[in-house]
Amino acid sequence: MKRFVTVLMILSLLAIGVFADDLRMVREDVPNKQVVGPDGIYMMLSNYNRNISRNDVQGYESELQVFTPEFKEDIKIFPNALVGIFVVKGDKIDSIIASATSVPEIPKDGYLIIGHGRASVGFMVQFEEGDKVSIRDYTPVTPAENKLKTIILLPNGEEVEIAGWNRGRCADEIVAYNSDYADKTYTNEWGKEIAVEDDEVIQVRAMGDTSECFIPKKGFVLSGHGIAAGLLAAMEGDLIELD
Repeated sequence: MKRFVTVLMILSLLAIGVFADDLRMVREDVPNKQVVGPDGIYMMLSNYNRNISRNDVQGYESELQVFTPEFKEDIKIFPNALVGIFVVKGDKIDSIIASATSVPEIPKDGYLIIGHGRASVGFMVQFEEGDKVSIRDYTPVTPAENKLKTIILLPNGEEVEIAGWNRGRCADEIVAYNSDYADKTYTNEWGKEIAVEDDEVIQVRAMGDTSECFIPKKGFVLSGHGIAAGLLAAMEGDLIELD
């Protein structure tokens, strides 16, 4: 899959400019496992006992990994991407390391959960020390890339392109999220989001709104930034179909 670099302005927590590195339409290398926490909150793993293969990760992206004692290599992290680490012993979080710059040892009776970008500052900030956490397998609802829906069909007949599924949202992009990804989108407030179920809009999160947008179990969320957010504004209250 081709990768390229594009200049963008995405605000994470500190309103900084970053560079995109991984603009895949869909992640085909995920292990089909999710981290599950209190009250059923969850997020998909991007890697299980495997380092990130890329040379850079930025704060708007979302990488969530688990490392068990079976992993014997050095764990690679990217501190510029706002790294968070849970040290899990048994089925509880023993300690939390925010803004991590180094990696602790993997506990013999547990594992490490490591998050970069929105996985860290969006998802992992909901947890506290002592919380129960688990790793579960799931059967993906996202189809293979050659069967993936990439076009939004508007009621007026216009078509809008989806830039990716279940990954970080870059500048002027529309990214779609379904229940494989998480219980919520965990994006920052610098975008507009529309939740769709049975082709009908059921929730709209406005630009600047810091509340979370929940992902329908049998639907999806369209998340747009910049120019793309303007395109989503025209869809409020309408039926939305993917092609």
